[in-house]
Amino acid sequence: MKKGIILLLILQICNVVQGVERTANIVVDSRVKYQHVTGFGGFIPSPTWSYWLKDAEINKLFGSESGRLGLNIGRLYIANNRNGWSAGVANARHAKKSGAFLFASPWSPPAEWKSNGSDVKGGELLEEHYADWANFLNDYYNYMKKQGVEIDAISIQNEPDWNTDYQSCIWTGEKLAKFLREYGHLIECKIIAPETVHFNREMHDPILNDEEACRELDILGGHFYGWDGSSYPLAEEKGKEVWMTEYLINERQQNDKKDINWKDDGFLFARSVNDAMLANMSAWVHYSLKRYYGCIGDGQYGTSDNEITKRGYVLSHYAKYVSGTTRVKHVLNDASSSLSSSAYLAESGDSIVVMLINPSADVYSVTINLPFYTRSGMKVATTETLSAETYAFDIDAETYEPVLSVAPCSVNTYIFTKSGLRDDIGDEEDGNDELIFSDRFEYCGASRIPEGWRAKYEGGIRYSGDYGLGPRIMGFASEGCMKYAFYFRTGTNDNGYLSYGEEEGYRVKLVPGKYSLSYSVTGWKNTPAITSVIQKSAGGIIASHSLRPDGFVSESGPSHRITNATDYCMDFEVTDEDNYVIKWIIDKATGGFNEALVGNIKLLRHDATGASVEVLTDATTGEVVAIYDIHGRRLSGLRKGINIIKYADGSVRKVIN
Repeated sequence: MKKGIILLLILQICNVVQGVERTANIVVDSRVKYQHVTGFGGFIPSPTWSYWLKDAEINKLFGSESGRLGLNIGRLYIANNRNGWSAGVANARHAKKSGAFLFASPWSPPAEWKSNGSDVKGGELLEEHYADWANFLNDYYNYMKKQGVEIDAISIQNEPDWNTDYQSCIWTGEKLAKFLREYGHLIECKIIAPETVHFNREMHDPILNDEEACRELDILGGHFYGWDGSSYPLAEEKGKEVWMTEYLINERQQNDKKDINWKDDGFLFARSVNDAMLANMSAWVHYSLKRYYGCIGDGQYGTSDNEITKRGYVLSHYAKYVSGTTRVKHVLNDASSSLSSSAYLAESGDSIVVMLINPSADVYSVTINLPFYTRSGMKVATTETLSAETYAFDIDAETYEPVLSVAPCSVNTYIFTKSGLRDDIGDEEDGNDELIFSDRFEYCGASRIPEGWRAKYEGGIRYSGDYGLGPRIMGFASEGCMKYAFYFRTGTNDNGYLSYGEEEGYRVKLVPGKYSLSYSVTGWKNTPAITSVIQKSAGGIIASHSLRPDGFVSESGPSHRITNATDYCMDFEVTDEDNYVIKWIIDKATGGFNEALVGNIKLLRHDATGASVEVLTDATTGEVVAIYDIHGRRLSGLRKGINIIKYADGSVRKVIN
C-alpha cells in the first residue's frame, strides 16, 4: 500500500499551549451520495439598516474571484409598504451581477390585511386576503424585475411561528398549506416556506403532506434557533431541497465581550455550518452578512468596520469549494472526538473535497482513505493568523491514502484530484443491480420502531409503532458509520432477534435470482455473536451467517459517533418465488442481556427487474390495495418519484409521479 505524506507548508500556532500529537482517519465512500449543495450566503441589509452593505463590501462577499469570499446566495427583505421596495434595489442589483441567487422574505403583510390591524407584532393574515398577499408578493417580484433584478425565489413569511415585538405574522402549518394550495400559483418565481424559527416540523409537515401545496413549494426553508440537529427525510422524499435560511450566533454581545478570540468564536460557527451539511441541508444562509457577528464587521465588539471577519473566511471555505458538489459518505475515526469533518464529490467527479475542523490544541496526523488514487491537490487553511490561505501540494508517490498534518485550532479544506482508479473498489452503481429493500430508519428518527419491523425483548414481541426502552431506533452523529441504527437485545434466558417481513402487509416477496444482503453491525456495551438469516415466511432458512462485531458503543445521541461497526455482505440465491423474512438473531446471555445495533441495511437483486414487496389480496379486482416506494417502504399515498402500486387482482406496476 502506497502512502504519501503531505507536510504543512506553514506551522499554524494557536493562542493556547500546544497539546499532544494525535492520529485519526477518514474513510470517504463516494458511492453513497447525500444532498446536492446549492450554496452559502446571508442576509443583505439595505440602507434602511444602519449596517447596510456598500458596493465594495458586496464585491468582497459575492463572486469566486481572488479576494472574494465566494458567497452565492443573498436574502432580501420585502417591506410591507410598496414605497419601501426601492431601498434594496441597489444592493440586490450589485449582488446579482456577481452571480448571486436572490430570495426575498417578508416580515409582515400590510396591517389592514391582518387580524390585529397591526403591521408590527403578531396577528394573522385574514383568509379573505390570501389572494391579495400572493399578488403582493408577486408584485414585488415584478417590481424588482423592472429594476433589472431577477428574484429567484420568494418566501411566504419570515418565522411564522414566532410572536415578537418587531414585524411578524403568525401562521399554522395547515394555513400555510392552504395558502400554497390555493394561491401559490400566482407567484411567478420559486417559493420558499415556511422559514420557521425552530425548524418546526409541525409547521412543515402539513405542507409536505398536502399534495397540491407541496407541488407549489420549491425549497423547504427553516431557521436554526433551537434546531435539534436532525435531517428531514420527508422533505427529501418529496424531492425538496432543505435550506437553512437564517441563523446568527451572537457570542460577543451575549457575553459582553469585545475581545472574543478565534477559539471562542470561530469553531462554534464552523461546527454549525458543518452540522447543517451533515443533516443534508443544501444551503446555509447567515444573518447578517455585515455585523459584528457576520462575515464583514461593523466596528462593534472588537470588529473592524468594512473588514472581513474570521466567520467570513470560515464560510468562504464552504462557499468556494463545497457549492455545487454532492455530499458523500465519510466515516471519521477520532478517539478524542475533537475533530469535525464532511466530504463532497465535485460535479465533474474528478475530485473529492474534505472539510476538517480541529478546535483542539493538538496536532493531528490524519489519514484520508480516498475512493481513487491522487498525486496532487490543494489545501485552504484558516487559523488565528491565517485567513483562508491557499496552498497547492504534490504527493511524492501516487496513493489513495494521503496523510495530513493538521495544525491545532484550524479550519481546513482539502481538495484531492483523481489521478487513477482503485481496483479494489467497484463502480459506483451496477446497472444490473436493483435495490429491493433498505431500512430507511432515518424516516422515523430515534425511539420509534418503524413500520414492518419486529423485535423480541424480555417481555415478548415488540411490533412496529411501539415505543419504550426496549428495542428502538437510536440516533448518532452523522460522521460515524451509522446515523440511525436499530437497537435490539436478548432476553435474560433466550435469544433475541430483529426482523422485517413477518408482519402482514409488510412482506418481502422475492422471485428466483441472485441477491446480496449488506448491513453494518456493532455491539452495545459488549460484542455478542449475531447471526443474519434469510428465511421463507412459512419457515425454512435459505441463507445465514454468524459473526461477532469488532467493537461496541455505549452511548447514543448526536454527539456520539459509531466508528467501529462491522460491515458484512451475504450473497444468496432464491429458487422459489415466495415471501421471505430478513432476520438478525443475538445469542442469549448468561445473567443479563446481550445487545446490538444494526443499520445500513440493503437488499440487492442482481440482473433484476420487477417489484419485490408483497402483493396483497382484496375481494374487489382492480382496486389499489398498497403503494410502496422503490425501497420496499409502504406509503400512505403516491409520492414524488417512482411508486410501486399493488392491485387487488395481484398485478403490479411501477409509476412515476
